[in-house]
Amino acid sequence: MELNKDTAILERLDAIETLLPSLETFLLELQSGDFGVVTKTNAFDLVTEGDVACESKLTEFITKQFPEDGIIGEESGGVTPSAEDAFCWILDPIDGTTNFANRIHMWGISVGLTYGGVPVGGVVSAPALGLRYRAAEGKGATCNGKAIAVNTKEPLGQAVVVTGFPYDRARRAEPLSKALANILRSAGGVRRLGAASLDFCFVADARFAGYYEILLKPWDAAAGVVIAQEAGAKLTNMEGGPLNIFENKGTVVTNGLIHEELLVQISPMLDALAMGDPPE
Repeated sequence: MELNKDTAILERLDAIETLLPSLETFLLELQSGDFGVVTKTNAFDLVTEGDVACESKLTEFITKQFPEDGIIGEESGGVTPSAEDAFCWILDPIDGTTNFANRIHMWGISVGLTYGGVPVGGVVSAPALGLRYRAAEGKGATCNGKAIAVNTKEPLGQAVVVTGFPYDRARRAEPLSKALANILRSAGGVRRLGAASLDFCFVADARFAGYYEILLKPWDAAAGVVIAQEAGAKLTNMEGGPLNIFENKGTVVTNGLIHEELLVQISPMLDALAMGDPPE
């Protein structure tokens, strides 16, 4: 059964990679031209025609190639895999839509794969950066076909940390700022890219030593968690417990060496989480 499962994971990742070149070209051409942009939950939460078209192309391809698989997409909906779905695809057609809409190249196509509700595979493509990440459960992680691993930087004062902010960041500004102030004082550097999938990947390939964020959606993390884990990263929620992308509100990813120190410094994020879910 394990061999069949492993083979099935690789078969799916191989298949989706045959589609990616056309999607990458389509989105790069779209970003360089004129395209429509609308808002979703608030003025900061954007969606472009590229998001909708890319997800449609992914969904059509997966439905044709693997009709028995479930699909959850950022634009089409869904929160957790159905109980009857052995395999389920978790899609973010453009992760970093605000960057994409403003012609900033820090965005990616994130395609995650779960089995029985557990992330087991993923591909993240950042075509404007010339990067494609891939990982399968137990098979390691790669960037452009070459094996990657987390860095060994410690303590926190020698490490570069990346973070992100939720769409309702204004009402959580005080605790978010307290955590950020701690990181500004204690870390070797801090960055904010605006694309969660790339935050995971950049920890995986040793650019960053740590990443923290709250209120990620499953499609933000489904591919990235596998890539980071297979590259040797430690992943937890903000209390330091096991990470579940369908249930946890907080995410912490590190090289493992700065994890406990980072958890202490970002503890004000727990106050941000205590403010509850964002308004609908």
